[in-house]
Amino acid sequence: MDELKVALLSCGLGHVNRGFEISTARWYRALRDQPGLAVRLFSGGEHAEATRIATINRDAWLSGPVSWLPALDDRRRWQTAYVMEQITFGIGLLPHRTGWVPDVVWTKEVPLAHFLHYARAVFNLKYKIIFANGAPFNPPTYKQFDFIQQLQRDSYDQAVEFGIPADRMRIIPNCVPVLEPSAGRAELRQTFGYSEDDWIVVSIAAWNRYHKRLDYLIEEVASIPDPSIKLLLCGHPETETAGLKALAQEKLGARVSWRTLSEQQIRDALHLSDVFVLTSLGEGLGSVLIEAAMAGLPVISHPHGGSKFILEDPAWMLDLSKPGALAAKLTEFRAQPPHPEKLKELQSRALSRFSDKALAPQFKQMVEELAAARRPGRRVLGHPTARA
Repeated sequence: MDELKVALLSCGLGHVNRGFEISTARWYRALRDQPGLAVRLFSGGEHAEATRIATINRDAWLSGPVSWLPALDDRRRWQTAYVMEQITFGIGLLPHRTGWVPDVVWTKEVPLAHFLHYARAVFNLKYKIIFANGAPFNPPTYKQFDFIQQLQRDSYDQAVEFGIPADRMRIIPNCVPVLEPSAGRAELRQTFGYSEDDWIVVSIAAWNRYHKRLDYLIEEVASIPDPSIKLLLCGHPETETAGLKALAQEKLGARVSWRTLSEQQIRDALHLSDVFVLTSLGEGLGSVLIEAAMAGLPVISHPHGGSKFILEDPAWMLDLSKPGALAAKLTEFRAQPPHPEKLKELQSRALSRFSDKALAPQFKQMVEELAAARRPGRRVLGHPTARA
């Protein structure tokens, strides 16, 4: 049997360093040596492992045409720029099919998936589309795509209830490579500008209010009257970032640090920290929770579908919609850290369920089933996976 050609697409890869982009590059590394697959990575920015597609990226749209739309608030301007980036990426991608024609295209970007869906009809193309529901989006948004990779069970159940057939979906979460820190904890703290007496709260998230709720995180940490508690925010700027930085300067002063880091540096930041917090009230998965658990850190997350799927133990989840809730939990962890055995249990579950080596064969099977289903007399055998 010939190799199945799989194109992994990420418009922002090479420009931004966060969830969708990082997870796409991770899948490429996990799959490139899988027998029977020929996998290529396509990006909108410069990336060492990818073929670059000519794209007008979201930052260029924000500083150019989208900035002329004063009727839009910061969030809507960002969303408009994001959609325009997707469209220009899709247009730039089409000529690349002349030399290497994929059997399957995979993406987490819903505007791009829609563009490819319509382009396939217009130009009579034959590729199949796997949409990885990483936001998560509601089922009407993605119902027309050939196959849906759901990242956790709540999204899968919602899609089944809506009416999407179970044999067009599979639960496969994001894969996470097991990375070791580049140095010891004391050395890393010195490199990042912290002392051993500091108690560091780390969060890895896009720097915005509307989804990641960094304003809530800043206010909660600032309400704790302990100057040794420091906040380390790892992420990438968005249109709301300037306002968040002003709030943090007012509330925390030198106690807050903002850093855009590489994948290895993210692992280092987790290794030197004392607790990980994700304050969003909803996530398609929340791969940063997996990374923090793999690093052996205590974690605090709202009990949304992603955290329940990843963490399983309610001890790591808390209603973060309530003012004061996070501050109280941080104060509790500061006074009495979780037992090492409990942390070891969390770490072991994450390593066994979400490592790239554990999940790459499941991804390969998903692609093979989709390809087989499009031959006469065959059908997809997709099914949910209760524990990835």
